Amino acid sequence: MGPPRAILGTETLKPPRALGPGEALVVVQITLVGERQAHAGHEFIYRGPQPECTPCKVRSACLNQDLGRRYRITRVRDVAHPCLLNEERARVVEVEPIPPDCSLSARVGVEGAVLAYEKIVCSNGACPNFRLCHPVGVEPGMRIRVVELGPELECPLGYSLVSAKVSYGN
Repeated sequence: MGPPRAILGTETLKPPRALGPGEALVVVQITLVGERQAHAGHEFIYRGPQPECTPCKVRSACLNQDLGRRYRITRVRDVAHPCLLNEERARVVEVEPIPPDCSLSARVGVEGAVLAYEKIVCSNGACPNFRLCHPVGVEPGMRIRVVELGPELECPLGYSLVSAKVSYGN
């Protein structure tokens, strides 16, 4: 008799064959979203558990993202569950984290650097850089990795800023 395939609702997945050179298992993150949001390409920011989620039987699958992070749905699975929060059905989806582009101080803008994001202090909502300086899904103190630096930004307040593509730094 072999080892048990399922323990407490989790299943150990094994590849059907040995992996060759250059092959790897792909780990996907799954969660649940309301049926109206369940389509590939939809983006959302995880805001944390709500009181309605407390009695839910599948809440651990639904609440497994990191608070304040932005996610994109990459695939919608054919599984649905009742949802007390949305008062509709929730669909199982595969997601990937997607931090938005942001602005960084030119002094810390180094490709490959991992740093704690520093908020730009500015309330000029009419500034063309406002969305880069106040990125939704990146909070002050959050660790980010600078993937690619963009052009220098013209700042009406005189800050020396660059645009940057970032990833979550964990």
